[in-house]
Amino acid sequence: MNESSKTVTFLAVAAAACLAAYLSVPKSAEFNADDEVGRQLTKAFDVDKADRMKITRFDEDAASLSKFEVARDGNLWTIPSKGGYPADAQTQMAEARTGVLDREILRVVTGNPAEHATYGVVDPESPKLDAGQTGVGTRVTVTGEEDGPLVDLIIGHEVKDSDGNHFVRRANQDFVYVVKINPEDFSTTFEDWIEDDLLKISPWDIAQVEINDYSAEMYLSQQGGLGVETDYRTDMTLRYDDSDSKWAPVTLKQATNPRRGVFEEFTLGEDQELNADKLGDLKNALDDLRIVDVAKKPAGLSKDLKAGEDFMRDNEALLSLIQRGFAPVGTQSGASDLLASSGEVICTMKDGVEYVLRFGNPQVETGAAPAEGDAEREAVNRYLFVMARFNEDAIAKPELEDLPELPETVQEAEAQEESGDPTDDAEGDVEQQPEEPSEESEGNDDGGEEADAEPDASTEELTAERKEIEQRNQRKLDEYADKVAEGKQKVSDLNARFGDWYYVISNDVFKKIHLSRDDVIKQKDADEDDGGESDASPLGTAGSAIPGMPNFGGLGAPPADQPAASDEPTGEEATTDEPTGEEATTDEPTGEEATTDEPTGEEATTGEPTGEEASSDEPAASEPASEQPAADGSTADESAGEEQPQG
Repeated sequence: MNESSKTVTFLAVAAAACLAAYLSVPKSAEFNADDEVGRQLTKAFDVDKADRMKITRFDEDAASLSKFEVARDGNLWTIPSKGGYPADAQTQMAEARTGVLDREILRVVTGNPAEHATYGVVDPESPKLDAGQTGVGTRVTVTGEEDGPLVDLIIGHEVKDSDGNHFVRRANQDFVYVVKINPEDFSTTFEDWIEDDLLKISPWDIAQVEINDYSAEMYLSQQGGLGVETDYRTDMTLRYDDSDSKWAPVTLKQATNPRRGVFEEFTLGEDQELNADKLGDLKNALDDLRIVDVAKKPAGLSKDLKAGEDFMRDNEALLSLIQRGFAPVGTQSGASDLLASSGEVICTMKDGVEYVLRFGNPQVETGAAPAEGDAEREAVNRYLFVMARFNEDAIAKPELEDLPELPETVQEAEAQEESGDPTDDAEGDVEQQPEEPSEESEGNDDGGEEADAEPDASTEELTAERKEIEQRNQRKLDEYADKVAEGKQKVSDLNARFGDWYYVISNDVFKKIHLSRDDVIKQKDADEDDGGESDASPLGTAGSAIPGMPNFGGLGAPPADQPAASDEPTGEEATTDEPTGEEATTDEPTGEEATTDEPTGEEATTGEPTGEEASSDEPAASEPASEQPAADGSTADESAGEEQPQG
């Protein structure tokens, strides 16, 4: 075969191969409206087989591209772009799955790529995009273990005058369809993919807050050492009382040496009070503490903030802390602590869990550093370092009931049962019993048995009562121990969640939580001060006598030089309850006295002394007791004898 024949043969084979390849590629022309309408946009897939979702969105106004991705790491969904932060992706994945499955094609719009911009379905990942590009869509890609994506769509503009219909196309095809789909199911916002409630607390469970108001500047020296300059201001601890829904100061301290952190206590002035509005906003802000961003902490800083020597020598790790407004420092006790550039707040809950919130620097976006002095004003977010600890003193100790004392005989009997030997006293009692009881003792046998039975029944009741109290006390102790164990376990779980992350919160929320002395303490309102003096009426205080009028009995307080009338008998009256010696020796009344055993009508009504008698019977302070008239028959009988004829 000559060269010409070979050339013709090769060309024929190449043409055949090209034709076969051309015929094997699906053409857009193969998709016509009649065939596609009514079909499903995507194939069904099991959400458990999906292991990654990527969402790409183009912001035409800012000419910027935003990407968000979640990936499965074992049984946990994480956010790779945020250092593997845990994602609450089960809900989002379910919504995304629902958003792309069972999407029926309502109609076919076009198969011309030149019209993609018109319908907003230009690929946001296309390398041909420029700054002024318009008509760029949102691309949603779901991949699994199988080769190729499970879903790969580009969602465009909403169809005018439709009920949630959008222009959509498959990323590898040119045809544009009308499908009912919600682009909001595919959010690229970080907060939408996480549990953004940082503390997960209720404001009603807050028992106490400590506001440590200080600022600190951190820097690395030229030698690589850590430098810190502090400015301490106040340290205020405030407790919330549920019974009256009011805040009360526990300790108030003002810095006397701001650089060294030396404080002295102070108290509220008579014209000062706590600002209930500001403190109420603080409680609500703690409940509304939302995560807007996160960053990974440097390795080597443990959950309890203990920084090892290797960490302190790692300038890159230290710089990570300093840039965000934190610095590990040693304390006088040799322990490790963490200083924050914008102070800290400790929130104590009723269950003993304490949240330690350390506030760092404002978050500065890359390439958007504010001018000098404008950092605070321009800051939208702020770094936060969170840890939890347990305060057992915050849980009320159980109030145990006192056990009633058992009689000594029962205690001796219990001791005898424990030892197994009779006591000496018991033996002596047995020997002293007469061999034959006397007649009197025989006559009193029944009464003695009844008397012995009564203490036995009383002792049994007392013993049963003691057991019930012991059981109640033990239940209280067990409940207290359970609360302590639950609190410690909760702290461990919280620190496992907080331990690896810097959090970013809204700067507006920070300002509501981190309060200064001027925020916490305010001057009392003038009307409140005046109101405290308006209790007295023009006629005097309640219970006082009317000025210029005599003090009638029962209308006012007793005079200063005369004690108020008392229900208790005076010294003389107390002695008249017992008969005098003369009366005590007279066992039987005389004939005359016998007729006066029953009091006369007047005497019956005079069981209590009248006002004059009460005042006249009282002896003067200087009058000896021996000169007082004796309450014997000579006085009482004489008056009785005079009054008897009147009966």
